[in-house]
Amino acid sequence: MSENMADKMKRKLSGKSVTAIILFGAIILVFVFFGLPGPMGAGVGSVARVNNSLISVADFQQEENRIQQYYQNLFGSQMDFSSQRQLLRQQALENLVRMELVSQAAQKNGILTTDAEVANFIVKDIPFFQQNGQFQREFYSRYLESTRSTPGDFENKVRKDIANVRTRQMFELAAKPTAVELKKIQELKSQKINVLFARVDSEAATKALSKEKADAAVKALDEALAKGDEAAVNAQLKELKATWEETGFVELSAETFPKITSSVATEAVFELKKTEPLLKRLVRDGNAKYVLKLKETKVEQVSALEPMAPEMLQKRRGDGMFEAWVNQFRSKSHVTMNTQALQLN
Repeated sequence: MSENMADKMKRKLSGKSVTAIILFGAIILVFVFFGLPGPMGAGVGSVARVNNSLISVADFQQEENRIQQYYQNLFGSQMDFSSQRQLLRQQALENLVRMELVSQAAQKNGILTTDAEVANFIVKDIPFFQQNGQFQREFYSRYLESTRSTPGDFENKVRKDIANVRTRQMFELAAKPTAVELKKIQELKSQKINVLFARVDSEAATKALSKEKADAAVKALDEALAKGDEAAVNAQLKELKATWEETGFVELSAETFPKITSSVATEAVFELKKTEPLLKRLVRDGNAKYVLKLKETKVEQVSALEPMAPEMLQKRRGDGMFEAWVNQFRSKSHVTMNTQALQLN
């Protein structure tokens, strides 16, 4: 996408999220690589059904070609996709199914796109259809011919993208944090904690001891934690060849903690209390087990949040709400995919 195109899109979207611009990019990237050959041989049939709507083989092949061109533009035109072909096709199929789900959910909830909006976007906001700032129908027709699309097919894609962008924007607007929330976030950022943790690897423990001894030590560790017996906990950690580490001071509002790579253990950190620094349970995450202890806390006054913090929070919340909304609609929808499409030549 050219800088000129990006600027135009930003003006058109007037403050919509970067994610919204990317959604439009699903169409725009085709124009960027306008004229490049694509696997357009099989244009009949469908690769998926979303409720009563079919996703055509032609759309699937265009989406596959778009994704490939995107990655080639990102990593170099000589990139070899032969070994990743199936993954690329899975992504293309999932993208199209998701797009259709969002479109149907938006329509069901009255989030619509008018014919005038579609026409205005095609005529005014796609520079590849323009010459000297004027829309050229010949360029538009040439594009439709090269992609074997009809005006109705293409306009329907534009209509869906506009509805998708509008839907995301609505969730972002609804997710705007209040002044009270921002104040609370500022308070949380001023509070910092330093956490001690010990990681027990079941496989490593089994190799160092034996399966029976390792299992017995883990069981004893669990019992010592439940009793809050730190001396017994330390003895079992030594037996299991596990050592204490610390995260260093981290903001209480942080989503991750240094050295703790487990999301399960990270969530468990927020169970720690000053009155009971040692977590009275073993945190299990696959083969890894964590012992957690609150070492110390402190408060550092934060004068103000970073300028981008409220916007980032709003976007993260909006994205989460949007994903939950789409997943809920999907759970109530009938979606079938033709996995044979992944083997197309």
